[in-house]
Amino acid sequence: MEETITARRFIATLGMDIPRHWLPGNEVVSSLLNAYTILVPANEAFYIRTLNACLPRIPYGALRARCEAFIRQEAQHGVAHKRYWANLDAQGYAYRGMERAVERCVFRVMDRLAPLWLRLSLVSCVKNINAYLGYEFLSQSILADADPRLRDLMEWHFAEEIEHRAVAFDLLQAVSPCYPVRVLGAAMSTTLFHLLLTALAGSLLAKDRLLWRRASWTQLISHLGAGHEMGRRSFEHLRNYLAPQFDPYCLPGADALAAAALTRLGAEHSPSVVLMAPRN
Repeated sequence: MEETITARRFIATLGMDIPRHWLPGNEVVSSLLNAYTILVPANEAFYIRTLNACLPRIPYGALRARCEAFIRQEAQHGVAHKRYWANLDAQGYAYRGMERAVERCVFRVMDRLAPLWLRLSLVSCVKNINAYLGYEFLSQSILADADPRLRDLMEWHFAEEIEHRAVAFDLLQAVSPCYPVRVLGAAMSTTLFHLLLTALAGSLLAKDRLLWRRASWTQLISHLGAGHEMGRRSFEHLRNYLAPQFDPYCLPGADALAAAALTRLGAEHSPSVVLMAPRN
């Protein structure tokens, strides 16, 4: 299968008038995505370090070129999301201590102690999580009513996660194709991802004195249950990832969703590198 991986700079202005809860009527999803924004730079840096460590093991060819394009995309994600931290600072959120603790106590510890095959397995699973989150947010138009600037940031990121969703998995299959390696990485990364995201989103809601409000729990139940069905859908996506014959291209219509989002955002972004290569 042929894929296109384009490294784009997000250049739209993120004005300081963006509201604290930029998805009207859903402070919980706003806070979950604010937490996601806070975690992105450290996450993306870990992905980049891991793939860079793998590159010497990969001969020159399509897979190596895809990894290099993936790295360029990920670098832009960290830069763009970190720009929004100025808004969070101005809104009075205290999150930088937790962000630094995650960077030092999780990702830097992994760099030092975890073998490369385990780090790559973590990256492969998290990239699957990011791709299915992007797929669900785009296919369900969850951010249709959001502040357009934050909607653009999130949907740009989600579309690129869909665009490069196969790279880390294909690299894992090339470096360490043993199935238990995939299972171990999935168990660790799924647990870490959801614990960190939930803890940070909870702290943001607590700052706003919304954590124990009944409406917040109603919003959460709707997001996980009958509203967006993210609980059931997340379980199904994880089950697909753990299938022995998993194919990262199994998301129906995902490429069309990503292309439509990127076309809509085309005037807002500056492409820097385009790679078209067969997946092998």
